[in-house]
Amino acid sequence: MVTAQFREQRLQDTPIAITAVDAALLEARNQTSLAAVAAQAPNVLLLETGGAFGPGMSARIRGVGQADFNPAFEPGVGIYIDDVYYSSLTGSNFDLLDLDRVEIARGPQGVLGGRNSEGGSVKLYSRKPQGDGTGSVRASYGSRNLIDARAVGDFSLVDGSVFARLSAVAKRQDGYVTLIDYGCQFPSSGVPSNSPQGDCIAGEEGGKNYIAARGALRFLGGETFEFNLSADITADDSQSAAIVLQNVNGAAGGALASATTFGNVTVPYTTAFLPPNRRISYATFTAIRPQNAFGPPNPLAGSTLSYSPNTHTTLWGVNGTADWKLGENLALKSITAYREFDSRWSEDNDVSPISGSLGAEHLFNESFSQELRLNGAAGDVLDYTIGGYYFKQTTTYATHQFLPYAVPGFEFYGNDPVDAKSYAGFANATVHATDALNINAGLRYTHEKKVYNYSRLPVGGSLVLGLDSLNGNPGRYSGSKLDYRLNVDYRWSDALMTYASVSTAFKGGGTNARPFGPGQVVPFDKEKLTAYELGAKTDFLDNRLRVNVAGFINKYKDIQLTLLTCPSLTPVAPCAATFNAGDADIKGYEIEIEAQPTEKLRLDASFSDLSFKYTRLQGSTGLTVGQEAPGTIKLKWSIGAQYEGVLANGATLTPRFDFSFQGGFNTNAQFTGSNRVAGRRLGNARLTYKTAEGDWEVAAIGSNVFNKSYFVSNFDLLSSSGAQYGLLAPPREFAIQVQKKF
Repeated sequence: MVTAQFREQRLQDTPIAITAVDAALLEARNQTSLAAVAAQAPNVLLLETGGAFGPGMSARIRGVGQADFNPAFEPGVGIYIDDVYYSSLTGSNFDLLDLDRVEIARGPQGVLGGRNSEGGSVKLYSRKPQGDGTGSVRASYGSRNLIDARAVGDFSLVDGSVFARLSAVAKRQDGYVTLIDYGCQFPSSGVPSNSPQGDCIAGEEGGKNYIAARGALRFLGGETFEFNLSADITADDSQSAAIVLQNVNGAAGGALASATTFGNVTVPYTTAFLPPNRRISYATFTAIRPQNAFGPPNPLAGSTLSYSPNTHTTLWGVNGTADWKLGENLALKSITAYREFDSRWSEDNDVSPISGSLGAEHLFNESFSQELRLNGAAGDVLDYTIGGYYFKQTTTYATHQFLPYAVPGFEFYGNDPVDAKSYAGFANATVHATDALNINAGLRYTHEKKVYNYSRLPVGGSLVLGLDSLNGNPGRYSGSKLDYRLNVDYRWSDALMTYASVSTAFKGGGTNARPFGPGQVVPFDKEKLTAYELGAKTDFLDNRLRVNVAGFINKYKDIQLTLLTCPSLTPVAPCAATFNAGDADIKGYEIEIEAQPTEKLRLDASFSDLSFKYTRLQGSTGLTVGQEAPGTIKLKWSIGAQYEGVLANGATLTPRFDFSFQGGFNTNAQFTGSNRVAGRRLGNARLTYKTAEGDWEVAAIGSNVFNKSYFVSNFDLLSSSGAQYGLLAPPREFAIQVQKKF
């Protein structure tokens, strides 16, 4: 059952391309993070971020999304927790704690999801309290000292009317990239050592360390009223993501400018800093230059920024959802939520012991949302939903940037409050023209505005390029959009339903996130997408074989691209401004298969093919018509199988294996071979023993069982700073898991 059209429907009756994963399948695949779910979802790319983008996730569906964390930008894939919109990429790679299901709707969800659900939406639904006295305790131990403990309890406070559910997780795991003190390892290099005790190991990257908890109350007021109140909190002090230097262009202007003098020795930025293998890094995350040391408090932020290979993120939220049954065919739903996160991290973008590109970031976000939905029906002919939505957020972005490779002496403190508001009204209806034919239509009007307030302060001396002139010159954006949806589905038989649809969505506009002067404080408009889609949902062989297919053509307009050459702005260089740079066509198809040949054997598979080509570009982009956009994965497929074997004592032994392939993709708008992330093939395995009573489980788990070494993402700055670095994925891991259910 899914709720993509504001009411409960069978997945096979919903005329939308949806990947729905329930709690049992999440556990069978050992998927505990949101990014992990994407492996089996066609045309879905959810990736952990790192480096300058900090702890979070980039998301793309059907080639549309966003990777940059900066609050000037909006995500192109909507992420929702119990129907509450999560507005930022920072902190969005949630632990899948006590979920009922995950719904990934592919294609524009502008009417049903709202603003920024342009590529699609990812919705997490938590389990509601039942008051049945059930619960579980689960513990895992594995590779790199993994400790993962989880507990859930569900109980009744007032019989028949008030229930509660509590869940919690604590996870810790060592990193898999070792930070080496370069000066200690190579004492004749001229780089001073930061290891006075002679230990050349400076730390690790890639480790996890977080705790999370969720509490929920459910109140039933007879048959006409239900109120659910939930609160969740996550405290994450994980290590920085596993960033590794891949290449150095020592002849680049930025590389030459990054040379650092220690005493009487000038150390250039060269390939000497390339590590001997992928699991070593010489990054320091703080300057070791003798003067003007990087790392003092930011006077604008009023607090000390984080300068270490660790991240610090706290996020929490409260959600109150009320459901009133106003009549036999009329119901009102109210969703009120407040969310907040506080995240700090630092980056060493030259991934070396010299000080060529360093930064420290502090993001604080608070948001409030209110949604009202009136659901009704007119006999057996019409189902409808009308509603309104309000959202307000403030993000304060404090930073310390030291980028001498861009401009000599380029260093500043920033503290940028970004205020954003939006409101919307929407209506959606389904007309049951016949027992087999449904016509689905909807409209949503959205108005939004954003104000980006710039603050720049020198770190001793004065600011280059006159950056202080940005103060008091806020960037402003305001816009409105009417989205629509028209969908027709026809059930030919119990085994076959087909649908055709046209739908729209948009990603909100903003203003230049990184201006180098007031002449670069320019807004960019929203980008828009119109999708034409045909699909079929089938159940064959007495519901033992399910095959769902979808094909689509997307018309992508006014695409937001960040350009490094801006002849229309002052100064012309340096520049990192975002423009509505052109249009594109996106074409593709998707197949999802589930099969149960016997009662104990289950199979699933998926396949997708995607084509992205620019059709119009403004002259200053440096791109050409026909090129591919970043994040486009042409081919992706997966297959999984599990068999539940029954032992003589009534216990079960269930092996499961999942194999997935993901094609390569570019990470920059301007393609070069150095910004391409190679494709990868991965295998994951699980063997689960369950007692006959079903209350005890023991599982052996393996991920990346073929020990594939691959990069999740790539940052190509070879032509500017001279650096190319990537986010290295974890190596092969094993774990033993024990679970007791009550």
